[in-house]
Amino acid sequence: MLNPKDIKFLNQFGIEKKTIQEQIELLKKNDSFLRISAPATPGEGIITIDKPEKYVDIFNEKSNKFRICKFVPASGAATRMFKRLISMHQEPSLKNLNDGGFYSVKSSFEQINNFAFFNSLKSHASNFENLEDVAEKILYSGLGYSGIPKGLIEFHQYNNESRTAFEEHLHESIEMSKGENKIDIHLTVSPEHEEAFIKNLTEIKAKTSFDINVSFSSQEKSTDTVALYEDETLVRDNDGNLMLRPGGHGALLQNLNKIDADLIFVKNIDNITHGDYLKETIKYKKMLGGFLIEIIDNLSEIYTNVSATESDEVINENAKYLKQELGADFSKSTNLKEDVIRFINRPVRVCGMVQNTGEPGGGPFWVRNSDCTNSLQIVEKAQINLDLPDQQEYFNGATHFNPVDLVCYLKNPAGEKFDLNKFVDKNACFVSEKTYHGRNIRVLEHPGLWNGAMADWLTVFVEVPLITFNPVKELNDLLRPMHQPKK
Repeated sequence: MLNPKDIKFLNQFGIEKKTIQEQIELLKKNDSFLRISAPATPGEGIITIDKPEKYVDIFNEKSNKFRICKFVPASGAATRMFKRLISMHQEPSLKNLNDGGFYSVKSSFEQINNFAFFNSLKSHASNFENLEDVAEKILYSGLGYSGIPKGLIEFHQYNNESRTAFEEHLHESIEMSKGENKIDIHLTVSPEHEEAFIKNLTEIKAKTSFDINVSFSSQEKSTDTVALYEDETLVRDNDGNLMLRPGGHGALLQNLNKIDADLIFVKNIDNITHGDYLKETIKYKKMLGGFLIEIIDNLSEIYTNVSATESDEVINENAKYLKQELGADFSKSTNLKEDVIRFINRPVRVCGMVQNTGEPGGGPFWVRNSDCTNSLQIVEKAQINLDLPDQQEYFNGATHFNPVDLVCYLKNPAGEKFDLNKFVDKNACFVSEKTYHGRNIRVLEHPGLWNGAMADWLTVFVEVPLITFNPVKELNDLLRPMHQPKK
């Protein structure tokens, strides 16, 4: 399906022919559903910690042995956050804001002085009774919030100044740091917005004494994907070249793979809290970090002991620990020593899980692997075939939700960095249907960063309180208590 012109076109983006061939085969598949065997619940895949202070202390005492970085996907635009305001601006005939989804817009205007961007807005809008004009100033000619990344939106108010979501992440990293151990922060941003992030960083450093290493990267063009028409021919643009599309947040695995750090915290740009409530967030992030450090120490000891022995008793004892504490499944093992070593010799992630309150998104499940063993995975709803009764039952039995609150260790027991591409389940991709020039097409997204991209990682789920999960998905989320100054 590829001609010499296609190969030359792909080469300029660093995309190999075999990569496109793999994508074509994935697009031809009827489905890419996973087979879940049970929801992960407290005591059955999710660990509950009664005394978080123990692991906070471990983090405080031992974290200086590691280079630590916080990895923040921040390239998403704020369009979804302002979608109702955009709809109202585009349909000015809808005057009655009490109708349907526009009730939230009415609520926004009634409390507009409680938004951190209100002071900035006042320099652009004078008549706050003219709702259409105020909306226009927020979205376009004034603040321009419809076209900038969510990370650059003014989220929180502090006396006479405000902080963007980006700045709040910097404050969180500073508070996480202890002594000489500074926590770097890396953000993935769109190329067209990197300069704006750098400008905001310059402004932040001018008003603070922050000494923190901040770096940026963009999603690599080499991670773009092709699309197929219904007749399985490749979709091309008006110039006859292959139409390439961004490969979803799973493409950020390549950015994560290049981070030079030992421990990496992963958190979305919009899941932050007002500084008045930061203490609890820091407590539980340190708890997750300390829990991971204890696991790393235990795995290092097990690796040393099992590698140096042929004793069935020693191997079985360590395998029992891995099964009880980390969910290892050796039921199909034919060489227990090799399987124990393989289980250990992988990237490790500890994932905070909150009780499910109806938020959309993925959750923790036991997944049936191709070798008929089970492993813990973060699974999105779209990855589950809910037409099958048992899959619907398992999905409905889920008690927890993935807030994207991860801490990862990316080195093997010898201290060598893993190539994260070796631990991806490529079949856990996302295939969806779109239209292009009036024709139906099938498009492909890479396995999600914390889904299939980390499918073969050693995964541990730990319950964290709901107070640590404060996403801003729509404008009025900023009116919730955790985003407002304490009274």
